[in-house]
Amino acid sequence: MCGLWRYYWHMRFLPLLLILFSCAAARPQTPPVVADFFVDNVGKSYRLLTDDRFVTDNPLGQNTFDFYDSSLGAPTSVDVSSPFAILLFYADYGTIVVLDRTLSEVSRIDLFSLDAVETPAAVARASDQGFWVFDSWDYRLKSLDEQGRIRQQSNDLRLEIKSAAVPDAVYVDRNLVLLHYVADARVAVFTNYGRFQRWVDLPAAENFGFRAPYLTGSSAEGYWIFDARTKGAGPLVPGKWRGKVVADGRGKFGLDADGNVQYVLNE
Repeated sequence: MCGLWRYYWHMRFLPLLLILFSCAAARPQTPPVVADFFVDNVGKSYRLLTDDRFVTDNPLGQNTFDFYDSSLGAPTSVDVSSPFAILLFYADYGTIVVLDRTLSEVSRIDLFSLDAVETPAAVARASDQGFWVFDSWDYRLKSLDEQGRIRQQSNDLRLEIKSAAVPDAVYVDRNLVLLHYVADARVAVFTNYGRFQRWVDLPAAENFGFRAPYLTGSSAEGYWIFDARTKGAGPLVPGKWRGKVVADGRGKFGLDADGNVQYVLNE
């Protein structure tokens, strides 16, 4: 009797299960969209997608260049200031991946293996092709050469700037280095010798984009621009953009409704 019941169950319900599993497998997945974008110093744009792929258009064809490492996931920060040596920083792994202009990996730097760094929290490309690293172990801003050897470093910033906060980003503009504290809505400005110069208070914003020397903050109300070579941020410019804005002085980059990076000249 039990054998007959098993036979009946298999004949009646197994085909239904196979159909259900087949439909589940064939269900289309949501295509990735743009999670963030970046613009280099010649106006070329790069996009970070929601599937953690980093992509840019191939100027010679319809395809795109892309980089993805499943062992690292999404980068903590991206620095495209040098198109021939793009930096992807993965804070959890203490790793910098250097890409060329086709997004092919050129080198990989394990910051945890360096004697000069203990807990890297933020990284940027230095103007002389080295790196600036904020080390949250000793609260120092450190300049490293391409081999990871320390060249310059600040004093303990807990004492010098009276802040025990960890910056969200490091930006570099020629002979200036900026530490951006998003929660505090301000930027600490340093020389390229790691010497503190001043604090700059910033208006509120939800998204930030940096393209030297401009830091742009944007929200539903509009956007503002901070020129690192001046004293403060400019006034809010009304206008609605889809998230992040990157300014270059003459105009601004933003995402259109289809997730493409568009450039609009200032009026």
